[in-house]
Amino acid sequence: MILSGKKIVVTGAASGIGRALVAQLHAKGNELLAVDIHAENLSRLKNEYPGLQTLMLDLAVENSADKILEWVKSNWNSLDGFFSNAGFALYGNWQEIPNERTEAMFRINVFFHMELAAKLKERFGSDFRMVVTASAMSYWAVPGYAAYAASKAAIHQWAEGIWSEGDCEWLTLVYPAATATDFFEKAGKQIPKAYPVQPVNEVAKSILKGTEAGKRKIFPSDLFRFMLGLNRVFPLIKKIYCWSENRKLQRWTNNK
Repeated sequence: MILSGKKIVVTGAASGIGRALVAQLHAKGNELLAVDIHAENLSRLKNEYPGLQTLMLDLAVENSADKILEWVKSNWNSLDGFFSNAGFALYGNWQEIPNERTEAMFRINVFFHMELAAKLKERFGSDFRMVVTASAMSYWAVPGYAAYAASKAAIHQWAEGIWSEGDCEWLTLVYPAATATDFFEKAGKQIPKAYPVQPVNEVAKSILKGTEAGKRKIFPSDLFRFMLGLNRVFPLIKKIYCWSENRKLQRWTNNK
C-alpha cells in the first residue's frame, strides 16, 4: 500500500503521534480527515495543512464510529486507510484509578477500535487498511499503568484472535514505546517518564513505513524489540526495569 493519493482517516489527530501522522501523510499528497475531541487544536491543524478535513468528535460517545463513517460516505464514499490512533492513559497506583475513568479508557482504547473494525469490514470488505496504535505495554506492563496496560493488552489479543482466524490482510497494530508527546502530561501531573523515550516524528515515520510494507505488527523502537527478545533469555532484565519504574511511582505518589 503506497501512501500517496489515498483517502485516509486519522483519529487523535490534533496532538502527539496522530499529529505527526497527519503531517507526514499530508506531505505525501493524501486526502485526510483528522478526527479529535479538541476543537481548538483541530482548527490550528486545519490552518497549517491546506485541504485537510476535520471532524470534532468524542470517541467515548456511543455511535462515534458511525459518525465517522457517515462523514466518509457523504464526502468520499471510499476509504483506503484508517489510522485509529486515539487513546489515553492514567498514571498512579492501580487502586487509585477511578472506575469511571477506567471504563472511559477501555471505551476509547479498546471498544471503539473493535466497533469501528466491524463497521469498516462490513462496508469495505478487506479493501482498506486499519492501523491501530496499541502500546509496548501490550507486552510489557509498567508500574503506574495497570489499567492502561490492560486496555492495550486487550486490543492486542483482539487482533491476535482475528489474525488466528486467517483474516489478516487489512489489520495492523503498532506498539510504540514511550514517545515524546503530551501523553505523560495528560496521564498525570508531573509524572515520571518511562524509558526509553522516542522522538514522535521517528515513531510516525516508522508507522508509515511499516504500513506501506503491509506489516501486521510495527515496533517503532528497535531497542524495545531487542529487550523483548533478550528478556526471554535473561528474565531478570524485566524485573530490574520494573523495580526501577516502581521506585519512580512510589516517589511520585509520596510527593503529589
